[in-house]
Amino acid sequence: MKSARVLATVTGLLFLGATMASAQAPKPAGDMSRHTMEGQVTKVDAKKGWVDVKTSEGSMKLHFPPDTLANVKKGDSVSVELGLKDNGPAAPSSSGKTK
Repeated sequence: MKSARVLATVTGLLFLGATMASAQAPKPAGDMSRHTMEGQVTKVDAKKGWVDVKTSEGSMKLHFPPDTLANVKKGDSVSVELGLKDNGPAAPSSSGKTK
């Protein structure tokens, strides 16, 4: 029990420190937004790394490294955090064709 409290305290302090550091750091150029959603796993293909998640905002099919889905099962509640970063204009296609 004592070790669980110590772990929780250390984890809380690490989280607090990371939160304060990110709050003080300026946003990188192009970092547009972050969004977190709660949802439920509707399908998992852990061997290929695919998971389907249904949220109140819609359904998503997401890809992860397969080993990260080893313990994820259909029906699990999950949180999905998304970030959007503008990388600027797309590079021109180098198809080799001239106009």
